[in-house]
Amino acid sequence: MRTAFGAATTQLAALGWTLALLIDATPLEAAPAFLVGLGILSMSTVAMVGMIAVGGRWAHRLGLIALGFMVALAIVRPIDLVWLFDVGLTAIAFLAVLSPFVTRTIRRLPSASGPPPRAIIPPLILLATPAILGFLGNGSEPWALLIVGLGAPNVAWLYSHVIPGGLVAMRMIWPVVAIVLSPWMSLWAGIASVTIAVAVIALSWHKSVKASYHPPREVGTAYPIPPELAPKEVLDAAEIDDRGRPK
Repeated sequence: MRTAFGAATTQLAALGWTLALLIDATPLEAAPAFLVGLGILSMSTVAMVGMIAVGGRWAHRLGLIALGFMVALAIVRPIDLVWLFDVGLTAIAFLAVLSPFVTRTIRRLPSASGPPPRAIIPPLILLATPAILGFLGNGSEPWALLIVGLGAPNVAWLYSHVIPGGLVAMRMIWPVVAIVLSPWMSLWAGIASVTIAVAVIALSWHKSVKASYHPPREVGTAYPIPPELAPKEVLDAAEIDDRGRPK
């Protein structure tokens, strides 16, 4: 319950800042503001689910990253009543997420049955991409910024849900699009787009990423065992007795 409260405060703070952007996006332009709101909402939602469902370290860190983006938004946005309210929510969220009540429920070590860290990092980078491009995107062509910014979390979703084509989209399609469209972005947004694309390519081509998406399958091998050692339900299904004779 305490973990759920800590995770929920991050989500509430993200909702508050998204509302603030709808009221007054200054100094961000429309497309960048949309991407920032989408980015912090996406990160906080995934972090909340990850902390509550599995107590993942990646989810806890993602929640802190989302809160960091909210602090950055508080620095650049004009001060008004909504700003004061959202700063209060962000402070409460930081205290909740860093409190022992939440941190003690977070795994100290990676799950033995979970994907390796190299397989988790690329989709998390893609999830944070809209917020990164949004903060740096003033002066960009909106269509180029939105194609790259909106494509990133969608590719992360395809990969994390093992949708056919998700691995190819993460390894090749999205990075190529991000690099090709970077000239239509502002200088810093273009640099960020290329840098993120190169990082995703470098990380996603690791063999552990492919193994997580397509787990290796081995053909099973049958070993003969004495009938008396076989489970009774197996013998009944084969219609033989414990001496291997037909019933």
